Amino acid sequence: MTNYPPACEQFVDLMGIKTASLHSWILTTKNKKRSKEELEERLISLVASLFGGVLRGSRRERLLSKFVENEYEKIDRLMELYIRYSNRVKEESERLNDLELDDLEMDEDEKYNRKLESGLYSLQLIAVILGHLWTSKHPRIKVRIELLVKQQKLTKTDVKNVLQEYHDNIGDLDGPDEKEKAQAKIQRFIAAL
Repeated sequence: MTNYPPACEQFVDLMGIKTASLHSWILTTKNKKRSKEELEERLISLVASLFGGVLRGSRRERLLSKFVENEYEKIDRLMELYIRYSNRVKEESERLNDLELDDLEMDEDEKYNRKLESGLYSLQLIAVILGHLWTSKHPRIKVRIELLVKQQKLTKTDVKNVLQEYHDNIGDLDGPDEKEKAQAKIQRFIAAL
């Protein structure tokens, strides 16, 4: 569904959001940690793609409503994931810094790739989802995110920094125009936070 809005719209129309939530719940009740993490990462990517592909109208409202229902449980879960992936990336960054002290030189690309392997990409997508939610014009969503950020002893700057790193590393695989559009969207999230 990445970069293909018709597929995102059809997914929402066919109640795929509910199905994805059900699969997530089923998997969390099993004890297969690696499979759970893989599905979790795919669901994060799916939700980020949906927000990128469903931009307005009743479909967008249905997507946003999923984050309001059951007393914001999906926003709460999203923040839990943000914290977990943020901690993983922070640990990897510290490990890489310790390695450099031991005279092992790494270039910035290698460091960035190692952070991606430790969960940075999922963290970035979670920050993008938070950006979509934050800019959705739903004041209750915004209030809930602010509350959770404070409870976790985070600041909006923490989320902005993740978004900025994502912005700075967006490639031009789909061409320079698409890169500029993607960067402009991320820049709007950074400005709004």
